Amino acid sequence: MPLACNSIKANGESDMKNLLQCIILFIALTVPAYSAEQALAVTTERLGVPDVSQLALKAQNTRGSDITTQAYESYVWFHSIDLRLSRDINDNGYYHRLEVDIDADTSDAYVQVFAEYSLQPRYGNEYIFYTSSVFELYGQRNDDWLAIDTVLQRDYPRDEYVLTIRIFDASSGYLVAEISGYDDSSLDRLPLEDYQRDNHFGSSTTVGVGVGVSSGSSGILTLLGLGLVLFRRKFMLAK
Repeated sequence: MPLACNSIKANGESDMKNLLQCIILFIALTVPAYSAEQALAVTTERLGVPDVSQLALKAQNTRGSDITTQAYESYVWFHSIDLRLSRDINDNGYYHRLEVDIDADTSDAYVQVFAEYSLQPRYGNEYIFYTSSVFELYGQRNDDWLAIDTVLQRDYPRDEYVLTIRIFDASSGYLVAEISGYDDSSLDRLPLEDYQRDNHFGSSTTVGVGVGVSSGSSGILTLLGLGLVLFRRKFMLAK
């Protein structure tokens, strides 16, 4: 083979290698990759903080329970739950923000607990979307509440969900109270969808002009095809 042809072949292989490296780097930088550590929902919490110096006056804050049925109760039970749904960008009746305020009571003078929140679609698995920090319950006071504010970010398709709330003893880890939409209708059939689906176009498709890269294979194949065409054209000109 003539020396000039060998030089052209070597240069062509080098150009092809550089082109493929550029394509791989571009894909790595532009294609979104969801890791296990990325949150499906973002939640903030607020805690009621009783005035410990006034615990002797707890009779002023003692009241009867508003909840009549719950899945499980022991020396801890749910007294009341307030639920609010908001943020429906595309006005389809499904929301991506969930606010829940709970007030639990105990037959003990004092107990440390934590709460776990989950959502379950009509046909699917239960997703635990938040576990609270440890908080204190003082008898049957009404100022030891827990409030959470959750924005569903992704992987919550449009559906009607059942909300379940469980309370655990922080010392033993045992379940001490549980309630869900199967016990209270206000926690059942919640119209929810994640933020990515709640947009003005009604889908998560991105509309643009030019060559775009999506999480599917079509964008990658387009880039590879263009790269091969450019390489072939350059190689033919060199010949």
